[in-house]
Amino acid sequence: MFVHPKTRRAFVSSSTTNPDQRWYEGVVADFAASVPAGMPQLRLVARDRDSKYGAGFDGALAGHGMKAVQLPFRSPNLNAHVERLIQSVRHECLDHFIVMGTGHMDYLLAEYIDYHNRQRPHSSLDFATPMSGMAPEARAGPVVAGTIRRHERLGGVIKHYTRTAA
Repeated sequence: MFVHPKTRRAFVSSSTTNPDQRWYEGVVADFAASVPAGMPQLRLVARDRDSKYGAGFDGALAGHGMKAVQLPFRSPNLNAHVERLIQSVRHECLDHFIVMGTGHMDYLLAEYIDYHNRQRPHSSLDFATPMSGMAPEARAGPVVAGTIRRHERLGGVIKHYTRTAA
């Protein structure tokens, strides 16, 4: 998972049971391609000290003009946005399913991350979404009249409510 700390926009890679150099290159290429037009080129990627991130991952990042910055030992607060997203994914999504393979995992994560980026309000963004692209002062106030509509994802595990304008 990658999370932009300012916008809270998230990207999740495809899953694998055996990460190797080729897989890292594909993940980083997909991540680099997912950066929206207009967003500055990414230069630094903070990563933890997990053994799966090594020279292969750092080399794949360097191939796309990014540099990996390894976080110090026992410093989860320096990676708090990713840690919180992982907790949300587990609690709001994965705890409700028995995952039946990497394809199923990829589907569940893609659905959740799309919900996270497009529909889930974030208090740190003044209840905007990461993909809204609007400054809080530019958004209209809350709609207080109109019909409430429920939107479901993942068979109703994730529910999102909106109010239509009157």
